[in-house]
Amino acid sequence: MDRHIPVVVSAGEPFARGFHLGRSEARRVTQSVTAYMAIFRLFTGLRREGVLAEAECFMPVIAGYAPHLLEEMRGIAEGAGRDVREIVAINVRTELMYGLGILRKGRTSECTSVAIGKSASADGHVRVAQNWDWIPSLAGTLVLWVIQRDDGPNLLTLVEAGMVGKIGINAAGLAMCVNLLISDSDHAGPAVPMHIILRRVLEEASSVEEAISLIGASKRCTSCNHLLADRGGALASVEATPTAQAVLRPTGDVLTHTNHCFDADLAVYDRNARESPETLARGRRIQALAQRERGKRQESLINEKDLRVMLADHGSESGSICLHVRSELPFVEQGESIASIIFDLTEGQVDIADGPPCQYSYRRFPLSEYLRHYE
Repeated sequence: MDRHIPVVVSAGEPFARGFHLGRSEARRVTQSVTAYMAIFRLFTGLRREGVLAEAECFMPVIAGYAPHLLEEMRGIAEGAGRDVREIVAINVRTELMYGLGILRKGRTSECTSVAIGKSASADGHVRVAQNWDWIPSLAGTLVLWVIQRDDGPNLLTLVEAGMVGKIGINAAGLAMCVNLLISDSDHAGPAVPMHIILRRVLEEASSVEEAISLIGASKRCTSCNHLLADRGGALASVEATPTAQAVLRPTGDVLTHTNHCFDADLAVYDRNARESPETLARGRRIQALAQRERGKRQESLINEKDLRVMLADHGSESGSICLHVRSELPFVEQGESIASIIFDLTEGQVDIADGPPCQYSYRRFPLSEYLRHYE
């Protein structure tokens, strides 16, 4: 497996930039499709035709909410020689796996994210970061996709090839990390898929407050936490479910999140916390690390090295922050940090590791080279 995460720069109209991604990364797109077809079958029992039928149900919703993104998916499909419904299925994988209510077995550990504001930062830089923990068979599918647009700010997003948006940052200085949530209110929809909402946030929001408004206005059928930071230093965590939304603000200019709701009202309906309590232990661990890093020096501030240490931590009882394949577990319970990413909004740079950050070195990319007007 080639774990190296390439940077792909696509420009032009939606279909053209999708076609460029599909053509240039056809192997990775095909790997995404192949891996997810196997995952859907194992986790939910859905076979290929069932997956394509469910994906097709979401196409009118996507067309109504973000028609240009459906065109982008058509471009990816044509460029990679795939059925467009396969590409839609990748983009609605959360809805197929968790919204339909047919998840039969398997629950992997998920992502850990952290944001550091100016007053908590040793150099005054605003940073937001996460380990992307997911199914190991997806590790070779990732790309850093740079989308250069004429109709809004350029953006950079870390995605599985074929997906139109996930973790990312835009030229306006808004960055977003993501944690899956699972709520009793999740349903089959169709409603706007989670990853389509994520892309719209990166396209349209230039501040944390704008992102909060956009997320709240989007009708969804699955749940997600959006850890947000902007270049001005604002931080917020938006826990969004199909029935409610809670906005969490930082304590001491630090925010951390794992895969359960911290808001008391939403926590009552949190299915993941009930069924996968490792997220609670991991949440306590990242909070403790952030507090420890702040307290271990006289100035009580977090530097870049501290943040990397947090992301490489193995201290929680199960489902550690830096997650590794465990040979004793069956496939449906396997999880791994398939990437680690750190955005420095002040300096304008992104660091990316191709796997668990205790093993893989971060590579640095200056945003000014990819996102016009990021200064």
